[in-house]
Amino acid sequence: MPPPPPAHGVPAPPEPSGLPPPGTIPPQPTALPPPLPQPSTPMPVASSGDSHVPVTPATAPITNNTLEITPRPPCGFPEPQLGDSITRGLDKLLSSAWLSKPGPKAWIRPWRAKLEPDAEATYTKLRNLIQWVVGQEASASLVISTPQVDDSFTMERHPPPWHFLVSGLSKDATDFLVGLKVISTPECTAFTLPFTQPVPTYLCTVENFTLPDSPASNAIVAGVVIKALRSYDLFTEYFRGEDPNPDVLATFLNSIYVTSLHIAISATRKQTLWNVYCSRPPSFLTFDKYFTWQCLIRTARFSSEDYGMGVAFIGEKQFKCLGCKSLDHPTGLCPFPTIPGWLGPKPQLIDTLPTQATVKVSRGRNYTPRGGEGHSKG
Repeated sequence: MPPPPPAHGVPAPPEPSGLPPPGTIPPQPTALPPPLPQPSTPMPVASSGDSHVPVTPATAPITNNTLEITPRPPCGFPEPQLGDSITRGLDKLLSSAWLSKPGPKAWIRPWRAKLEPDAEATYTKLRNLIQWVVGQEASASLVISTPQVDDSFTMERHPPPWHFLVSGLSKDATDFLVGLKVISTPECTAFTLPFTQPVPTYLCTVENFTLPDSPASNAIVAGVVIKALRSYDLFTEYFRGEDPNPDVLATFLNSIYVTSLHIAISATRKQTLWNVYCSRPPSFLTFDKYFTWQCLIRTARFSSEDYGMGVAFIGEKQFKCLGCKSLDHPTGLCPFPTIPGWLGPKPQLIDTLPTQATVKVSRGRNYTPRGGEGHSKG
């Protein structure tokens, strides 16, 4: 995921674009709505000696009676780079019914989400979590709709749908919920998204360059990617077919930046990979068009004069974190469990996933920040 902003005036990494227009951040109330009465089985109470409770007001955890939520990091939470449509695998009739539901709507996805024939336990945790966060009065009409799978066949380990639909809240409460993005407690961890799915800023992961893991290498890789896409006719023709303004293509290319991911692939061998992002996805790019866009980028030839031919991950090589569902890291390198004060699930290494990573960032030429959040650690 994109890394935290460097110091000394260097522009902060971008916040992934969303629809409505990029850069739009849901309004967030300055205080939580009234809390629910204390449940019959209280959650752990945060004490002044709890190591999870920071001392500064700016990073203090959200607490509601006995509920403690992981504090928002100074640079914001990492932004999961989802490569699947929220409605993929969802029953078509149910999807249509959800689309026509009146009033504000949002999505919520539990940590390590998977389709469950009996989702009662997950539903109860999510409902309790939302009620604690927005308050009893604001959640009086709360409806959490449970996903149902369509009849398509898949060999995936944990196939979608993963998201529950949240409705019945006011616009302010819905915006507040979506604005949290991540809600993590000892009992439940979940991700919230706007009803219109944001477009990822992640473009691809590239391997095979004979470069060391360093900021200078990241800058070289960013330059190679920009040059390759600028000279790739299929990509530029598609781009100009969507928006003929040459400045839009130039703005996109100059917003490309790269982070390095140094992974251990065996006990004796390590490999450096490069994640490619853009801080300014074009305004024409919807989530549906993202797949065509991504395929074009991944078929480009990332050729350099001195460092070999970079190849983009495709197919089974593509990362997909089981915890947060992001495409830009494996499960063992998920950045969320490493956040200071994290109250959710602890780091988990599975199978032969990499166990080590460092991330450094470089931007494309003439990079101009949009502002917003960024954070990464692996």
